Amino acid sequence: MNSEKGRNRMANRQSNNVSLVSQWFIRHGSTEQVLSALPDYVQQVKAGEPETLIYLVNTPLPERSLDSPLQSLPPAVQPSLLFYEEYASEAAFLAHVHGPAFTGFVSEYGRYFVSSDGKPYTTVTFLHREQGFIRGLDRPAVQAGQVGSQNRHPAVMFEIIAKDQDKSKTFYSEVFGWHYESGSSGFAYVHFPRQLHALLGGIGQSEKGVAGMEPGHSFYLLVEDLQLAIERALAAGGSLHMPITSVDGYTFAMIKDPEGNPIGLLQAV
Repeated sequence: MNSEKGRNRMANRQSNNVSLVSQWFIRHGSTEQVLSALPDYVQQVKAGEPETLIYLVNTPLPERSLDSPLQSLPPAVQPSLLFYEEYASEAAFLAHVHGPAFTGFVSEYGRYFVSSDGKPYTTVTFLHREQGFIRGLDRPAVQAGQVGSQNRHPAVMFEIIAKDQDKSKTFYSEVFGWHYESGSSGFAYVHFPRQLHALLGGIGQSEKGVAGMEPGHSFYLLVEDLQLAIERALAAGGSLHMPITSVDGYTFAMIKDPEGNPIGLLQAV
């Protein structure tokens, strides 16, 4: 791939995330019922909706003393819930709205919110990110004496150069649910949403005859369920390269796609 094609391909990359903020107004006297329901509800969203990327539920900060610098302007509506949400796509947002976690929560706890036409009254603002960043929330804390010593230059892109591009695209779509955006020369981009996960890399010593330790390089994909990902790969024509293993606090496995390319699978924590 020459440098001009590379620049054109990078220029074609676009994010299709859906972000929003919304506010729900709790009926007076119902705050305890709503807050007690949130842990189970949010866990259902986290466990059942892998394309719901960020789901933060907040309450307004209580009013401080007059000399505190932390004052909501205009004064916050008490009691209420304020949501910040980000989804991998419009389809992922709609899947959340019509999914069992959200509809179940509204059905069981909607009566505790101020209503309009029999449904909780909410304000919603969809967002388009112009600039900004998200720091890695789960990165290791910097130890004393290590200021400025954090690793830099993380791996931020991978490529699979296939013998049969169409068949490879089908395999990865069936196993991992990828969809593609076409770039120069038909290169199929796989866009991922902004992540809060710390990036991980490593250099190891090759071991002859040990699966996963062959000389070369590998990439690992984050999955929610290792066994399910392996079963999908086998059903789509792939093969198991290294069984599920736990080392140094990480649980992972490796498969091969139909062309024999090794793919690491890292269990989400």
